[in-house]
Amino acid sequence: MKISWLKIMLSAMVCSLLMSTTAYAQEDTSDRSQKSVTKETSKEKKRKKKKPGPFIGNAGLGYKWNKGKSEIRLGGFMQVDSRTFFDDQANSGNDGFILRRIQPSLEVKFNKTYSFYIMSGFGATPGILDVYLEGNFTKPFNVRVGKFKPPFGLERLQSATALAFNERAFPTNLAPNRAIGAQIFGDILWDTTEYQIGLFNGAIDNSSGLRGSVINSNSSGVDFVARIFSHPLKHSDAELLKGLGLGIAYSYGTQQGGAQPGQYNLPTFISPGQQVIASYAQSAFADGSRQRISPQLYYHYGPFGLLGEYTISQQDIKVGTTTDKVTNEAYQAQLSWVVFNGDASFRRIRPINPITLENISAWGAVQLVTRYSELNLDSNAFTNGLLDPDRSARKAQDFGVGINWYLNRNIKFQLDYNQTHFISGANGGTNRPEEKVLFSRMQIAF
Repeated sequence: MKISWLKIMLSAMVCSLLMSTTAYAQEDTSDRSQKSVTKETSKEKKRKKKKPGPFIGNAGLGYKWNKGKSEIRLGGFMQVDSRTFFDDQANSGNDGFILRRIQPSLEVKFNKTYSFYIMSGFGATPGILDVYLEGNFTKPFNVRVGKFKPPFGLERLQSATALAFNERAFPTNLAPNRAIGAQIFGDILWDTTEYQIGLFNGAIDNSSGLRGSVINSNSSGVDFVARIFSHPLKHSDAELLKGLGLGIAYSYGTQQGGAQPGQYNLPTFISPGQQVIASYAQSAFADGSRQRISPQLYYHYGPFGLLGEYTISQQDIKVGTTTDKVTNEAYQAQLSWVVFNGDASFRRIRPINPITLENISAWGAVQLVTRYSELNLDSNAFTNGLLDPDRSARKAQDFGVGINWYLNRNIKFQLDYNQTHFISGANGGTNRPEEKVLFSRMQIAF
């Protein structure tokens, strides 16, 4: 076990002070901190925002034309992590630093209606993550075509820059990551409800469809995916209830594999420490229908936030001449509290008093988080030889705590600890050793 997190936190603090610029202080008109420190009127801000020509700020750099209705914007973010495994005999050599994500993006908008977006990854999984065309016609009806996140997992749909923990919880193991397809989406019922409906190529659970630097489907079917998420009391006079959001996602499709290596089309399951904790037998492969369902909840009130989701994934898997329907499930409950200088948000937290070169004495925002997550694999899959109890855990239970420091909208430090208990997964069907990991992260977004 190495205390590498001390090194990264010290070096990250130095880097942050050097990289802070006056652009980090720029907020949009909805940010309370900017309202308190500027005398510009909303009309003046709006006029400046639409002004054609080059621009640079906390949301990237680019150029606007056509009276500000069209633009090209370059953005992205970088995450440098450390992982320190305690009692790490089973994870020897996994301590150290990692460039978790380096993801530059390019967006081109035409006349506020059509847009093209591409984002590449140069971290742990290099390749093209997103590339799509989008038409924003009206609030109730918009279209997206290309490669992007299917509208399913709640935490999966959350930007990596907004994650409360370094790694997503167990429900993400059972949800699609990226896929090629098309969807319609929009806001309905007086802007209280969002919906997405799409057809996708059916990528494997938790797979991004990356293989090297090219787009690869890594799938063999078509998935229908639909999601609806509502804030039913968004326009209520009761402040306590406005932040309540409830939703459900569903997908159905087919997945066909083969008995040859690389053709199984089956997922593996990973821990918070990104270690493989379960995988199907080498003779098993996908053979038929797959469906998923996921009830979801997000609630925020002032500094308090709550995120919860439950996911079931059911798939036909064949080994030998027998096809079994395997049902796996996972859930998580996550609590967060912004101690000072900010409010809870599903998206990135914006400090009320951000640290900048002109406001170096500010504190930014500090958030405390805790999470419980559990993964349960189908017991019949072990009985029928699809999963091996000597190599695969039947159940994984994870508990995590953490602290996040948002210096401003562009720089964030994270420190969290996860401890995961496993049922089976070791020789003789005994329990796999507990995974105890201390994570740290320096994140720079632009």
